[in-house]
Amino acid sequence: MTVGEARRQFPHTWTDMIYLNHAAISPISFRVREAVANYLERRALKDIECFPWAPQMAEQTKQMLASRLGTTSDRLAFVLNTSDGLNILTEGIQWKEGDRILLYRYEYPTNVYPFLNQSRKGVIIDYLEPIDGRVTVEAISRAIKPETKMLALSFVQFLNGYRADLEAIGKFCKEKNIIFSVDAIQGFPYLPIDVEKSQIDFLSCGGHKWLMSPEGIAFIYVSKECQSHIAQAAMGWTSVKNSFNHFDFDLSRVRDDASRYENGTMNYDGICGLKASLEFFEEFGYDQMQKQTLGLADLLIDLCNMH
Repeated sequence: MTVGEARRQFPHTWTDMIYLNHAAISPISFRVREAVANYLERRALKDIECFPWAPQMAEQTKQMLASRLGTTSDRLAFVLNTSDGLNILTEGIQWKEGDRILLYRYEYPTNVYPFLNQSRKGVIIDYLEPIDGRVTVEAISRAIKPETKMLALSFVQFLNGYRADLEAIGKFCKEKNIIFSVDAIQGFPYLPIDVEKSQIDFLSCGGHKWLMSPEGIAFIYVSKECQSHIAQAAMGWTSVKNSFNHFDFDLSRVRDDASRYENGTMNYDGICGLKASLEFFEEFGYDQMQKQTLGLADLLIDLCNMH
């Protein structure tokens, strides 16, 4: 598929509109629109009861995400948005008064408020000052304190587009026994992330930016080790194994994997749109998508430097 052919997959390109605010909210493709419409039509006219085919579709979508993240689908869970996912982490950690969280000074608020909210529990928030807009291991090393328990960082910064070296930072955090949380929404999936190689403990990513899917659908990654430190702050009927066994009320039935954080009926029409978007990316080619995106960024930088 050529770039021109890919562009024609989006309805707004058939008009005189030029859309440049992709990092805020992405346009919807014909494929995503059709997939969601087909899902709703099936629910309305044929399979009103969406079990088991909708959960099967959700699992297929997780597998596609996992392949781009260097992990397995059981480490992923669907949530509403990036903040919703981060709150699973922040509200689940058993904080002690005096624990500290390190944040980047100029983060997008999504990656600030779930952590800042822990100040009500006596947690202290420290802010990392960048060096020429860069978030480096050296800067992090100077900013941490003995009580620093967590570092929360965006993969790509919304303000200046700086891409963090996740592998180097993850290695540093692991050595210092610091929980490493990543907001991936501005970099994934056009940039690959290997969560295990980067030793990321927790990752949250909304779907309405570079994943080019509907609003209200996002996912989290949680490592096995990190999950062991997260108390189940919220729970619902699908948080447990054999969830259709409705009357065996026993907390020992909580699921072993990340699906324990999916507390009930999910946004299946949003997941369906996400799946269609991922299928389109795979057809176009992630390598080509990364090359095209970074090439356009280089072009804009060169034009700005000329003026």
